[in-house]
Amino acid sequence: MFSKLLSLAALAAVANAEHWIFGGSKLIATTRLDSIVNPNALGTHVHAIVGASGFKNVYNPDELVQSNCTTIPVQPDKSNYWAPQMYHQDPQGNLTPMPTSFNIYYLVRNGPKNEKVHAFPKGLVMLAGDTTRRTYNASSFADQAVSYVCLDYNNDHSGDPDWAERPDFFPHSCPDGLRAQVFFPSCWDGVNLDSPDHKSHMAYPVQAYNTGDCPDSHPVHLVSLFYEMFVSVDQFEYHGAGTWVLANGDTTGYGHHGDFQNGWDVDLLQEAIDTCTAANGNVMDCPPLAAVFDQDAADACTLEGSVVDENIGLTTPLTSLPGCNPIYGSGKPCTNAGTPQLIPAQNPLPTGWTELGCIAEGTNGRALPALSMKDPNMTRAMCASYCGSHGYKLAGVEFSDECYCDNSVKNGASETFLTWSECSNHCAGNSYEICGGAAKLTLMTTGNPGASSPSSPSSPSSVSSAAPQSISSANSVSSVSATSVAATTSAAHTSATATQSVHSATPSSSPSTPATSSTGPSAPVASLPTGWSSVGCRSDTSARALTGYSFANDQMTVASCVSTCASKGFLMAGVEFGRECYCGSSFQNQAGEPLPAASCNMACAGDATGTCGGNWAFSLYKHNDLAVANPGPSSSASSTPTSVATATQPSSTVSVPSNSTNVSGLPAGWIAVGCASDVPSRTLNIDAFTSQQMTIENCISHCASLGHSMAGLEYARECYCGSSFVNGGGAPLADSMCNMACTGDSSEICGGPMALSVFKNTGTGAKAAKRGNKARHFGRAAHAHSGVH
Repeated sequence: MFSKLLSLAALAAVANAEHWIFGGSKLIATTRLDSIVNPNALGTHVHAIVGASGFKNVYNPDELVQSNCTTIPVQPDKSNYWAPQMYHQDPQGNLTPMPTSFNIYYLVRNGPKNEKVHAFPKGLVMLAGDTTRRTYNASSFADQAVSYVCLDYNNDHSGDPDWAERPDFFPHSCPDGLRAQVFFPSCWDGVNLDSPDHKSHMAYPVQAYNTGDCPDSHPVHLVSLFYEMFVSVDQFEYHGAGTWVLANGDTTGYGHHGDFQNGWDVDLLQEAIDTCTAANGNVMDCPPLAAVFDQDAADACTLEGSVVDENIGLTTPLTSLPGCNPIYGSGKPCTNAGTPQLIPAQNPLPTGWTELGCIAEGTNGRALPALSMKDPNMTRAMCASYCGSHGYKLAGVEFSDECYCDNSVKNGASETFLTWSECSNHCAGNSYEICGGAAKLTLMTTGNPGASSPSSPSSPSSVSSAAPQSISSANSVSSVSATSVAATTSAAHTSATATQSVHSATPSSSPSTPATSSTGPSAPVASLPTGWSSVGCRSDTSARALTGYSFANDQMTVASCVSTCASKGFLMAGVEFGRECYCGSSFQNQAGEPLPAASCNMACAGDATGTCGGNWAFSLYKHNDLAVANPGPSSSASSTPTSVATATQPSSTVSVPSNSTNVSGLPAGWIAVGCASDVPSRTLNIDAFTSQQMTIENCISHCASLGHSMAGLEYARECYCGSSFVNGGGAPLADSMCNMACTGDSSEICGGPMALSVFKNTGTGAKAAKRGNKARHFGRAAHAHSGVH
């Protein structure tokens, strides 16, 4: 199918050529802008855009290099890379954007004449592919440069033409995602930084689209650029032709294309090209780039400018594509009317409010403990407005969806600001904003609390690289509903509910005086409502084990929590983190598993003699009419209180799979290490994938096939590979922290929230790893291209 001009010797040389990969690069924006083809205007279709935070609808190289940051880990690369967003179309014609991320390859390919390879000149832009193409010319290098790979890690499809790399969409599903690929021309005319079609100033080499010597018409040999766009098609049902649709309306795949605008520190790029001869994919093998590698900054980077104010399908499916892009072959004309405007990607803060920076949580409690709420549509403006409306001058957002208020920082916290990138969690209600991090707050202040806030534009949100999860908002015991506050700060927010402090992030240390009991309160049993008793210590997660009702305060006792849950008709009550109370009648979200008594070690805020749970651990109490079952999958019914008289009695309890290091049936040479901590930047960060059929065996097999000596499973369906713990992770955890059953085998444990079930190869026959550093996208595997590596 593809060109066979290269000899086997040439292919071997290409496979070992100098190159590096910016792996798992996340999007800076998903919007209908194209600064190359449609400058100072709206684009014709939605693009998935990677790179510099200064991206906007017109390209100015001097401005772009001044961007605050980039989603590329090498921060001096302020370029932008983009391609059309891919949508899923269901049988009824509803369109949903599919999660997307990129691998960006830089390849140094001198060609048979050993031509000098140059860095991209300042101001260069270029396109590869053709958005209007719907056929394939096998003799065209431009057509050969666009291709697809269907990922399936559990089955060998060698020699099967239905699974071979191809120039159009596959006629079947891809169990582990789809890779859409674009190889850019590498020969420049040496004069023009652009051309009317944005292509003519560039050309492919003479011998092949991906290697060779430059033609006389385009004599300047530039570094080769190659995109892999990973699309999570595995998260959506495949129902035949037309299931996958590019944002330009193409259902064939032939119209895929890529755009590039240069924002490099040109001297640095040239130094890397000239000196990194040992680099074979791993950025860290290129000293000039390794010296400026900052994954934290890439993770925390957000768009500075504007996006198009239109629905691109993130909140509800579309019935037509944004812009005038009829579905190819449908026979239906485009129906979109009107011209939307640009709006700021980040919602402005209420009048009088200012963002100060990133601070760490308190060492023995919350930094801002006076008032808090949690909302699935959280933004900085929502939190500031909420705190201001209650008379507080400090507001802090944390862990994407939590808001805390007070007039000063407390409990060992200080206003000594951390590096900005340590707050890297994107806001739940607007992923173009940052809302703190794990045990870190984005801190805001005002000199005029109580002032009204202006209405903000609709909250945009970029496509997430992870599968969406439902968030159950806790009800509030406060008489003040957050709805009235949020209505002025987020058009998308309709039903936020306040709660007096609900935590999702573990503080840096536990209280200095923990309670001695861990299975129940020291207070007499008589203080509990009649018919209630202690069950012990149970696990919690950020999605919550008990989702029916919650509140928190500094007067928390076991009796007050149990009494509240009982009064609302719930059969279980859990006290956690010293001051939080959760109610329900069954466990949800695969949480609620038994923990060692020592895991519940925090004194109750309102009774120092009692025990009120711990970090991600709650002291559980139940009504005696309920036989407590171990956790099952989330159910919407759980949030409805059930009267004691009508409570359903489980006939038996669900067995809990073992998560100890005594795991049998592992591949030869592999052993179980135990449970270890993960970090947002990943402690096993070389390769990763996710699957609804995840098992320990699948993960180990995947990592072993790439030559990695360590495999870690997390959050039931995620697999991470590496050869050592990095980025400060890997600390041993209690086995109870790895508490989630594998999605592909409920008898096995696949880690927990930010907790890895770790396995290690103790043998000596591990192969050299094939992938580059930070290749963290779910759905990635080592692969071979004819002439790409």
